[in-house]
Amino acid sequence: MRRVNMRRLVVVGLVLAGLAGCGAVAVWAGENDAGTDEKNPYVWRPQTRSVAVFKNGLGFFMREGEVRLRDGWCIAGEVPPAAFGTLAIYSRGEESVVDVVGSGPGEVVEFDGRDAPTDVAAKRARLEASRQLKVELTYKHRGQDQKAAGTLVSVGPDFVVLEDEAGNFAVPLEGIAKMQVLELPLRIHVASEAEAPPEQETLGMAYLRKGITWIPDYTLKILDDETAELTLRGTIVNEAEDLIHTDVHLVVGVPHFVHTDYLAPIAVGQRIRTIGAAIEAQQVPQQVTTQMMNRAAIVQNFAPGVAEPTVFERPVDQPDGRLERALGDLPQLDGAAATDYTVYTKENLTLRRGERAILTLFTRKIRYSHIYHWSPPRAMNHSLVLHNATDTAWTTGPCMVMSDGQPLSEDLLGYTPKGAGGEVPVTTAINIAHSKTERESDRQLKAHHVPHNVYFDLVTLEGELKLHNYEKRTVEIVIRNPVPGKPLEASDGGTVQTDPTKLKLDERQGTVTWRVKLEPGERKSLTYQYERYVRSN
Repeated sequence: MRRVNMRRLVVVGLVLAGLAGCGAVAVWAGENDAGTDEKNPYVWRPQTRSVAVFKNGLGFFMREGEVRLRDGWCIAGEVPPAAFGTLAIYSRGEESVVDVVGSGPGEVVEFDGRDAPTDVAAKRARLEASRQLKVELTYKHRGQDQKAAGTLVSVGPDFVVLEDEAGNFAVPLEGIAKMQVLELPLRIHVASEAEAPPEQETLGMAYLRKGITWIPDYTLKILDDETAELTLRGTIVNEAEDLIHTDVHLVVGVPHFVHTDYLAPIAVGQRIRTIGAAIEAQQVPQQVTTQMMNRAAIVQNFAPGVAEPTVFERPVDQPDGRLERALGDLPQLDGAAATDYTVYTKENLTLRRGERAILTLFTRKIRYSHIYHWSPPRAMNHSLVLHNATDTAWTTGPCMVMSDGQPLSEDLLGYTPKGAGGEVPVTTAINIAHSKTERESDRQLKAHHVPHNVYFDLVTLEGELKLHNYEKRTVEIVIRNPVPGKPLEASDGGTVQTDPTKLKLDERQGTVTWRVKLEPGERKSLTYQYERYVRSN
């Protein structure tokens, strides 16, 4: 059983009885009233249950929580900075529906006989439902309107006790004409098909907002000549809100969101009223402050003209570029897969705002092969082809390739659907000799001319590419050979293509491509022919 400070009760009781009809009365704050640590049951405090995180800095959050209803109503904190068209507040009850959601400076109750009854019993009941909330009370004292603000900690027969940083103080119950709830700008009403509204309900909130992203990266460990181990990790950067025991879904692919640069209308211009100082410090006698700090049982009557509480307003929390600053100069890895989503889920994750976390999403053994790319006159490059036979697509991300504990390369692995192959560049190919030569095979003098004595010769050129495989395995080489003219023909099944954007006679360009295989030690010569116009004079 809790021990009650009888001296405190006697002193407070005598003073309140003797000062009925006076202004706000200070009460010793050395010991809280019973129930002060309890939370108000009519305040909806939804917790984030899940969030779908996209790589473009957006997250789709889902919150949920139980709340008691007063005539179908409850109140809640600020509306998150939800993107336009994405905010939904709903009831989980089968026969209930959220039919009204209001947002403003805070719920206001006027005891004027129209909004709320004026009798003391009705006031007491309404104020009792607001215990543990920060409120601002307007009341009459000696014919003048006065205001007091603080946390409503107790409702007695004749007085209401508020608490602020300076201590506890009492307001005459009969004189209260108006109450405004502070810091809880959201009002929600639940309607039901039943005759009476439910006394308790589970409500949910869903919305899309900025401020959270994830960045994938891979590690590829070579095991043998055909097998490797691929590990995908995701780094979550959370600059949005606290995630406490939340299911986090990392999504590959970005849905079509049009209005992400606009807030939901109910969140636009929202303000939260907060108490700065209900009583100015200079109005508190020094001896009272000293004895409060010494936890003495002191009751002091303030002057009748209590100053109006200082109430500040701050805008609702909105994205302010924190995510961009947190990411710094990291590359933006917006992958493909707009029509084929893959989701990696991490359950029961705790990650507070401002924190980052690296999650291992999967480790799979995969098959890989080699491929070589050559685009003369540049050097030939060696790449690994990673064959995706897993049950998910691979998102775009940097990939570190390791072999025998040593790094081979680090480059970007592009989006790879299931059943396809993704390439990771490794190094310059040094075991495949390659060369290119060209010669002029024909020239038609002055084949074309324009006015003012300008003539062009039509020149035909032949080229040759030589390859020699020094590797101990069969290699596959993709060759893309650009030519400064119109390609005509190519040996060994080569494909010729003219650039359709370069059709002027002296600007024509094209490419000749091959895909060839060379056995160990094999040599191959590839030939091609193209024509171009050059000025005669």
